[in-house]
Amino acid sequence: MLPGFSPLAFGSLLAGGTSLALALYAWRERTEPGSTAFALLMVGSTVWSLSYAVALTAFDPGTRVLMEVPIEVGKALVAPAWLAFALGYTGRGEYLTRRTVAGLVAFPAATLVVVSLPALRPLIWTNYRVTPTLGAATVSYDPTLWHYAHAAYGYVLVGAGMALLVDALASHTRLYRRQTLALVVGSLFPTVAHVKRTFQFGPLVAVDFTPMALSVTGLTFGYALFRFDLFDLVPATSYRGRRGAIDDLGVGVVIVANDDRVVELNEEAKRLFGGTDAAVGDPLAAFLPSDVDAEMRTGDGGTFDLDVDGHRRTLEAVPSTIDDPRGSPVGRTIVLNDITEREARRQRLDVFNRVLRHNLRNEMTVVLGYAELLAESLSDEEARYARTIHERSTALADLGEKARGFEEMLDSADVTTSVALDDVVAEVVTDVVDDAPDADPDVSLDVPSELTVETNEQVLTTVLSAVVDNAVTHNDGPSPSVSVTARTATTDGGDGDSRVDDVVIEVEDDGPGIPDDELGVVTEGEETPLTHGSGLGLWLVQWGCRWLGPDPEFEVTENGTTVRFRL
Repeated sequence: MLPGFSPLAFGSLLAGGTSLALALYAWRERTEPGSTAFALLMVGSTVWSLSYAVALTAFDPGTRVLMEVPIEVGKALVAPAWLAFALGYTGRGEYLTRRTVAGLVAFPAATLVVVSLPALRPLIWTNYRVTPTLGAATVSYDPTLWHYAHAAYGYVLVGAGMALLVDALASHTRLYRRQTLALVVGSLFPTVAHVKRTFQFGPLVAVDFTPMALSVTGLTFGYALFRFDLFDLVPATSYRGRRGAIDDLGVGVVIVANDDRVVELNEEAKRLFGGTDAAVGDPLAAFLPSDVDAEMRTGDGGTFDLDVDGHRRTLEAVPSTIDDPRGSPVGRTIVLNDITEREARRQRLDVFNRVLRHNLRNEMTVVLGYAELLAESLSDEEARYARTIHERSTALADLGEKARGFEEMLDSADVTTSVALDDVVAEVVTDVVDDAPDADPDVSLDVPSELTVETNEQVLTTVLSAVVDNAVTHNDGPSPSVSVTARTATTDGGDGDSRVDDVVIEVEDDGPGIPDDELGVVTEGEETPLTHGSGLGLWLVQWGCRWLGPDPEFEVTENGTTVRFRL
């Protein structure tokens, strides 16, 4: 007898249709992370639901048991595909190797063979019989150990996938959380229904509600798909982006557990330690020299030399603690910077500074002394040559003094004090005028006596000296005119009220102006053999102003130059 169409069959058909639509859409978007596995998941849900709908109309026991084969095909696809989707969706698709996939489907494939062969079916169930429910050909049976093992295997895969989604739910932004929450909720309904059927409890024990529950899954997945752009905005982007950024930083990153075992290395760290025999899981001491390893334990870091690709490299190790949400330390990260080139540049600068500070100054003192003697003892024409030598030697000696002053400025840059601006400006102007005996500059000062700033006096003095000296020295007029002013600048505090924010210093002269090529080199920050400055003055101004505040402003007109900087 064939009764009327059962509502149970209708529910399964609805679930199958929904899953089929989602499978087709996901396949169209298969280039996105996790979309191919999602399509396979929906195909498995479709086969399972539609096969169960047909099976519910087959009251003949022989026909009904044969329908278990396509039902099992759908089941075999769902759990592995769900885990594969979760891995791809959360950015861990690299774990889906051929060997992994083969391992995931091995048990479901074996179960499919058992269900297909009558001689093997007692391994999974006995006493298989049709027990109609609500006008549908539902079945009852006595499950065996294989049946429970197969169900447990599916729960492990589904649980692992849900764990990945829950991790994404807790770790990512609100937009990811909404779509991930929809996926978690959607997967709960068929899981609960399958547990009910597996362990045969509750009402209507002969009914497998899992295919009907898959219709709820389809609706929630569809909601995530169309409401939250499931395949356009996925946690995989954030996860893979962070992993890629760590690998592309250009520095080595080592993650160490509390027991000092290395648990992860990024690609650069693997390259740096490629000459060692150590690997992930080994103690940190196996990677680092013993003295550096001890410094890592105290959190101080350190530098050490290591052979990398056949070359000696100098590495700087910078450790930091990893804390759990409660603030308890769970490990450390160690950032490894290859500072070989930086150290080489530092050594070269040290040598050049020594040459400028000592050798050049001492030798030029001798040259200046002999040039003075020659100028006094030679005839007028020959004395002119000697005076030219003296002038050029003086300029070269001054260049060395500027370099020495810059080094002193760097050594004291971290110290700030309250500085009376009028005293500093007056002292700078006096020193510049005294050092320019051939000029008769007209220097005016407009600096309020009460104006003080919290800054580094050495840096401020160096910058002011360079600007005022440039205004006086590079002016061909008989009496260069220079004015130095200082004022407070007010800015909008954001609530409509103005507040004192900066001190602005302006040095204005009536000279020919700073050449464009000189300014261009400094503002662009690079010298080449074809485009370069004629000295250190403007560079000192640029470097010093960057410590004091914003970059200096240069305003060049036909009437002269105005240099403006802020404190």
